[in-house]
Amino acid sequence: MASAPSQATHSGRIKTNKPGQALPASRGPRTELAGEVARYLGAVSILLVGIIHAQQYYYAYFSFVPTIGRLFLLSFVGSGIVGVTLIAPVRRLGRSIGDLILVLAALGAIGIALGSLASLLISEYRPLFGFMESGYRLAIVLTLVFDTLATVFLAIFILVVAHARRHQAATSLRPARAETTP
Repeated sequence: MASAPSQATHSGRIKTNKPGQALPASRGPRTELAGEVARYLGAVSILLVGIIHAQQYYYAYFSFVPTIGRLFLLSFVGSGIVGVTLIAPVRRLGRSIGDLILVLAALGAIGIALGSLASLLISEYRPLFGFMESGYRLAIVLTLVFDTLATVFLAIFILVVAHARRHQAATSLRPARAETTP
């Protein structure tokens, strides 16, 4: 593939050696792929957080702990809803509405993950709703890991979507330039 030497300018366009021609700098497929990978990895991470909470609720007898038990169950249900939404092909509804749904689901998942992480860390050092954790069981370590991964991956996804929307808005607002021939 032969191409003329080019350089990127501050305006977000690529300047070529041909007079009167400027190519738009587009969001690369790598960025889009990175956003999609982060979305799916974040979805799997938040689903795993929900599964861990369900396991703790049903099999570690947290269902008998008054407030904490209900919070584990709500975490399981909420994680399932946002995780499935993040995996669902909602962009078939249209790019704008799909991105909106995905970003809202990602924000919900980040809220669940950070709430779970903060609650777990607080309960390690002082009672939370009358319950205090002691030690780092496997379920606690896994929850810490997957809460962190869900937060990081979904934050990356949101940043990629925001960048794409900003780029799309900037290119749609630019007036079309008339090409001049020398």
